[in-house]
Amino acid sequence: MKKIFCIILLLFFLAGLAFAEDRTLQELFPSVSEAVLQQARNGGYSHAIKTDRLASAALTIKPAGGISIDRGGIKSNTAYIIESLLMLKNDKPVTKLAVYNALCKIRTLQGMVYFSSTRGRRTALFEEASRVAGENNLKKQNDPPPAQAIPSSETIFIMVKDVNFGNCFYRAEIKAEGGGIRYTLANFKSINYLFIPVIKTGNLFIQLYIESLDEGVLIYGLTCVGAADFADKQVDIPSTIQKRLDVIYEWINSNIKTP
Repeated sequence: MKKIFCIILLLFFLAGLAFAEDRTLQELFPSVSEAVLQQARNGGYSHAIKTDRLASAALTIKPAGGISIDRGGIKSNTAYIIESLLMLKNDKPVTKLAVYNALCKIRTLQGMVYFSSTRGRRTALFEEASRVAGENNLKKQNDPPPAQAIPSSETIFIMVKDVNFGNCFYRAEIKAEGGGIRYTLANFKSINYLFIPVIKTGNLFIQLYIESLDEGVLIYGLTCVGAADFADKQVDIPSTIQKRLDVIYEWINSNIKTP
């Protein structure tokens, strides 16, 4: 009798594991329209909102409760919100550890390209990329070897030489959250154009939730941007940030496929 009881418990346990691994895009975003979900599956969905103070009703992507995105990052001086939802297709299962290691390969940001409309060709967005020791120590560091386990949380300091903005410095935080990973990126120095501050410290705040599903790797993003008034009048801020987001998504995808 005891043996039968143990077998029953094991079956329930295995069934629970199967259910946990069978999460779908529809289940994670039950209130999102099918049209948006299809865009997410076929290249990605993006929605930019211009606002001085965001009303939550303006958001078109509302995840289920199991996905943690801090809306406290939306400040009163936020000029734009960019929502993103996409599935990275992969022909083999992707582990949570593989996603974590992909986020840690900072050097591979170097040379990532985008299409430059002003140049009329694909151009390297980040001419250089590396870790730095900290906010007060900008000495470059090498990436560590791939991890064998995921820490509960980690902070990485990053320098990229942006083709338009020169040296930019970001603080990245990686945190294991439920079935996925929450990745946040914020500038810890102002982002300048020709030595003029365009985005002040902390005014670019990117949050990504990344989880491997049966149909691919989910990326849900909420990006907050506060730009100087003169820049907002001269530059298409959402397009400028979206190009950089697209490069980050491609960087993650590339690193997952070439561990």
